[in-house]
Amino acid sequence: MSLIPRLIVAYDFSDPARRAFELAVFMGRQLKADVHVVTVLDSQESDPAAASKEIEDLRQLLEMRTCGTIKTDDLSMQCHALRGHPADTVVALAREIDAPLILCGTTGKGAVARTVLGSVSHELVHKSGAIVMSVP
Repeated sequence: MSLIPRLIVAYDFSDPARRAFELAVFMGRQLKADVHVVTVLDSQESDPAAASKEIEDLRQLLEMRTCGTIKTDDLSMQCHALRGHPADTVVALAREIDAPLILCGTTGKGAVARTVLGSVSHELVHKSGAIVMSVP
């Protein structure tokens, strides 16, 4: 049994997120771990039908950009599109599926920019209780 049976990739469609996804695929194969790719819609949509369609459209886009781009014969992958605050939602999923590793892209912003703008990767490090790998 692997020390890391499952891992999560937080995916926001940026270049660093793509690199984090590629690393997760490599690590998933090496560790024989399930790979869960998650994107989070931080939206205040109040109409349940519109919100549901928005999430499904986002999940399909995520699938096309990630899981659908690689051969998965030797790798178990799932795509998740969720709604909520990005860091909190990724942490909740990691806890739900008992994933000890989270990979995410990072833009490499300094402390001042991080304080003003916030940073999902920074929040994941402090909130998750999991190993967090930030990929530039």
